[in-house]
Amino acid sequence: MIKNENNMYVDAHNHLDFYGENIGEAISDINDNKIITLANSMDVDSYILNKEYEKQSEYIIPTFGIHPNSVSEFAGELKDIIPYIEESTLIGEIGLDFLWVEDRSLDSKQREIFYFILDESIKRSKFVSIHTKNAEQEIYEALKIRNYNKAIIHWYSGPLDILDKLIELGCYFTISVDLGYSDLTEEVLKRIPLDKLLVETDGPTALEWINGDYGYPREIKNVVKSASIIKGIEEQKLIEVIYNNFHRIIN
Repeated sequence: MIKNENNMYVDAHNHLDFYGENIGEAISDINDNKIITLANSMDVDSYILNKEYEKQSEYIIPTFGIHPNSVSEFAGELKDIIPYIEESTLIGEIGLDFLWVEDRSLDSKQREIFYFILDESIKRSKFVSIHTKNAEQEIYEALKIRNYNKAIIHWYSGPLDILDKLIELGCYFTISVDLGYSDLTEEVLKRIPLDKLLVETDGPTALEWINGDYGYPREIKNVVKSASIIKGIEEQKLIEVIYNNFHRIIN
């Protein structure tokens, strides 16, 4: 059980299965720095792996999801994943990706899996962590028509007018490791209300993609520091704000 300390860092979107042979160092980093970590899953196998990592840290929370990049590998019956949805504290990562997933023949399968998990999550009033790449309007409409805002929009990089609609709907948002490198991410951060703000690292390869550095969980400290400057809020206060936002979600 995670202690109720509002001065703890929260990494609201990580992929621990991406660390591979470096997972031991990553988990030690989480434990040493007391980083509450939502370990998002790509598929069933990575969710089971994240549950194993949970045994090594009181700060790791595994979440079940099927990432749009993984839909081509899913060959089971969707009803078979319901037990995972039911047991997972939060759901993620799910969503749609019409940019990096280049095979348009997979669009229908992406939608089938996304909408199934979304609707089953809504039935159980679960928060969902959503990937929206080049599908921002569709995902906004999906949430709007369902009158559902228990959503964490992961690393938003779409049109600002849709961002504003998602903010109005009441979603939460993660800011990621490209803060300081992306003018769009800085503008997104400026628009997100403080009470809907979370931060993330997205695993080791996200920072590597941005600047070539391998990203360990402690990178969350740099994201918070940069965000505090842009938001004009004292760094320790922002840590507390993000923790309180997380605490509302988890409860």
